[in-house]
Amino acid sequence: MNWKDVAIDDLERFERQKQALANISARLDVLEDCYTSLKSVATDKTPVQGGSTPIEDKLLSNLVERERLKHTYKATKKLVELTEKGLGRLNEDEKRTLELFYIHRHKYHVERLMEELGYEKTRIYSLKDSALYKFTISMYGLPEY
Repeated sequence: MNWKDVAIDDLERFERQKQALANISARLDVLEDCYTSLKSVATDKTPVQGGSTPIEDKLLSNLVERERLKHTYKATKKLVELTEKGLGRLNEDEKRTLELFYIHRHKYHVERLMEELGYEKTRIYSLKDSALYKFTISMYGLPEY
């Protein structure tokens, strides 16, 4: 595993992960509403030998999906928080560089950074490399030797 590839992947997924948190939260609300309505339905059918009723199946499916989404939400939230922590330790030039290289990349991002920051192309790439390293250390820490 290459630390640069992992850090770049984290930055490239950052915005999608933030959006996923909102989507997961909305889906959990819908599932909770469905679960409540399913529980209030009359269940007068007797299950077949060793089986379950359709209502029980729906309740169990709902429960499983909600629990899986809760775990996904928790893991995604932690990654978003770690990424924000890593970005929070950078100065504005470093943050802007990583943003244009990985988070909101578009055509001519290097030229735009050169214009915004007043640096030559080689300095932009140097800044990107040092910002990526600093971001990674801030996000994950540095192992002790």
